Amino acid sequence: MIARRCLALSTAALLLSACGNAANTPAKPPTAQEILNKPDKANVKDAHFTLVAHIVSGSTAFDATGDGIVVIKPQQASKFTMQTTLAGQTLKFEEIITGGKEYDLSPDNPRWTVKSSTTSSNPSSFKGTDASYLGEDSLPQGKAWHVKAKDDSGNPFEAWVRESDGYPLKYASTSQGSTFTATFDRFNTGVTVSAPPASDIQQ
Repeated sequence: MIARRCLALSTAALLLSACGNAANTPAKPPTAQEILNKPDKANVKDAHFTLVAHIVSGSTAFDATGDGIVVIKPQQASKFTMQTTLAGQTLKFEEIITGGKEYDLSPDNPRWTVKSSTTSSNPSSFKGTDASYLGEDSLPQGKAWHVKAKDDSGNPFEAWVRESDGYPLKYASTSQGSTFTATFDRFNTGVTVSAPPASDIQQ
């Protein structure tokens, strides 16, 4: 009888231990590709971001800061302004990505130039290939999954997606020696992005 009770108690202890271990096991994160898809499925339509960049153009390299907006739904688009100081002079750059085109305005040209946006660094696009999960990070806006991948031009980028709601929190990309880091801080303000007037675009 004692032996049976000991066996029963031992079995119960093992079962409780197994249940306890299962309860303490952290939930498995989504795959890296699933994480990159979450902003599209989340209840986020637009976002404001601050921008920090290191630009390399030919033999010239400089740091810049700025801010902008991205529209995720119904159609992805983005717009930002970036400023830097060179030789004591403040220079301003603007970029708009909408409708599959990138519009750029630089200090040396009073008119917007336009090109296809397939090679652009677009912080509203978390789409990528060769995605891999890097872990969890605690950002000021919340706990986030951290993923690295390559965009459709093969340039590497990293993305941070908030675990609680799938909102994009941070996007960092590298292209031809230049780096761009966008940190998102405001969401769903109703902003829109439009192309520049046709009369202001260089033909």
